[in-house]
Amino acid sequence: MSRISTIKTAATTLAVALGIGLVMQIGAGNSTASDSPAADASAVRTLMMATNAQGEAVFGVPDVVTTPLAHSKNTRTVLAVDVVYAEFAVPQMGTILATPIEGCAVTLFAAPEEAAMVSLSLSAPCANNADFVLRHEAFQITARTDGDGNATLLAPALLQDATYVVLFDNVEHARVNVEVPEVRFFDRAVLQWDDVFNLQLHAFESGASIGDPDHVWSASIHTPENAISGEDGFVMRFGTTHADIPYLAEVYTYPIGHDDRADPTILQVGVAVTEQNCGREVDTVLIQSNMGQSLFTQKVAAALPGCDAIGEVAMLRDKFENLTLALR
Repeated sequence: MSRISTIKTAATTLAVALGIGLVMQIGAGNSTASDSPAADASAVRTLMMATNAQGEAVFGVPDVVTTPLAHSKNTRTVLAVDVVYAEFAVPQMGTILATPIEGCAVTLFAAPEEAAMVSLSLSAPCANNADFVLRHEAFQITARTDGDGNATLLAPALLQDATYVVLFDNVEHARVNVEVPEVRFFDRAVLQWDDVFNLQLHAFESGASIGDPDHVWSASIHTPENAISGEDGFVMRFGTTHADIPYLAEVYTYPIGHDDRADPTILQVGVAVTEQNCGREVDTVLIQSNMGQSLFTQKVAAALPGCDAIGEVAMLRDKFENLTLALR
């Protein structure tokens, strides 16, 4: 046998031996893993394969060993938001003035009516069957246009120089100013809310109880003529629930000096309890205007009765007890 053959045979024998040794080592490692967890940890080895600049395979571990940092090392402590920004009440999102589009201009007309009410006519040719918000100072309600983009509605005046704004999707499209001199003969109390809470504003005049002739609410027989004559006040309901975010309001209008009687008028908030509103909390806004000269606004949150009261009309006495007209 030649020298070359001998070298080849030795190399082959060495390769086979190494292969058998590797198989035996892996087999022994697997066998030990099933018998002893500690042995398993010592048997596991990690090798890295890479190529050098000449494209030759290189086996082994890297010369530079890196240790992963804990995640906490890559973070930093920052101040809480309420420390940086002290205000807790989120400011109301502002409105954007719409850019007129040819043929789609929105127009709004207003005219004073009896009992310091205002009739409004809206024309929005490109907003057919669309929800919109009518806003007057803190007072706001939702309404809807017809198939031609028109709408007519009635709204109370809270100031003698009254401004009404129409918004589609929180974008202002039209506004109008109207003088309402008659507002100086009336005071108003407004209860407004959003969603389907079905609230009611009740005025108990001259010490009246529920169901008495001087119990004034939206379902009683009192009309604007009662207020014009100086006898009693009246309550009207505004807004619609047929909107994505409905805004509704009930307004009690009464002649000036009406709350100077021996028995003051007491306001209370009622609710018709339904499956949609039972057990929920409602946020309301109370507004009072005095002869169209000043406005008083108050926010009140109250828990509604539980679902065992479905079908009943309940008075929310916990937050609205003795809410008299004197709160102005």
